Amino acid sequence: MKTQDPLVSCICITKNRPSLLQRALACFDRQDYPNRELVISYPVNDVATRSIVDQIEQVFKTKIIRLEHPEQEKLGTSRNNAILVANGVYVCFWDDDDWHGMDRISQQISVLRNGPFKASVLMNVLIHDEEIKETYYSLYRYFQGTLLCEKEVLMQINCSDTDKEEIDSVIRYLLSNNVLFHLTDKPGLYIFIYHGGNALGEASFNYNLLQSTLLDQEINQKVLKVTNLKNHQLKNHIK
Repeated sequence: MKTQDPLVSCICITKNRPSLLQRALACFDRQDYPNRELVISYPVNDVATRSIVDQIEQVFKTKIIRLEHPEQEKLGTSRNNAILVANGVYVCFWDDDDWHGMDRISQQISVLRNGPFKASVLMNVLIHDEEIKETYYSLYRYFQGTLLCEKEVLMQINCSDTDKEEIDSVIRYLLSNNVLFHLTDKPGLYIFIYHGGNALGEASFNYNLLQSTLLDQEINQKVLKVTNLKNHQLKNHIK
């Protein structure tokens, strides 16, 4: 580990999605950025998630911080509480239902080194429609779930107390202060997976697809392989 590698706290908010969560956790464990920790927050009555966290605490080499929150707590509040207990200089949002490339953290950190920017966000990702098995190169937009930001900034500007678009206030603050780095043309760092139960509703998803580019079957098959839930189950992942 390089002495100049700042600690990055990855924030994962989840709820009763054990299969999807295992994929997100496998992606976290495979990151090539060494100095990281995981903060995972889930409802207090979510027995399946608690069981998974119990298991990963035994095998992950990185530090795990768990938070059990009230069942009806809003997503924005859960994010804020997770940020509060994070030890990292940086906080990286880590959505539980998407796929994260192994160099996602290192790529997003690299553009912030020795520069004026306080945060980075991906402007292009791959979008995979799990229902019809198609993959798209996304439109150019702020994919809020990919935000990596200095914790100090996030302590000043909280996420909104909502279940949708809770990061809007943070993005607006970063833009108004010209401290948000727009990372473009690196779609392989992140695959947004639409499965019908996303916080992003069907209408918004379809609007995004209309402005995205359908990719060929060769790329689609690679996406199907790397996102296949069977390849990320804990029984396969634990050595």
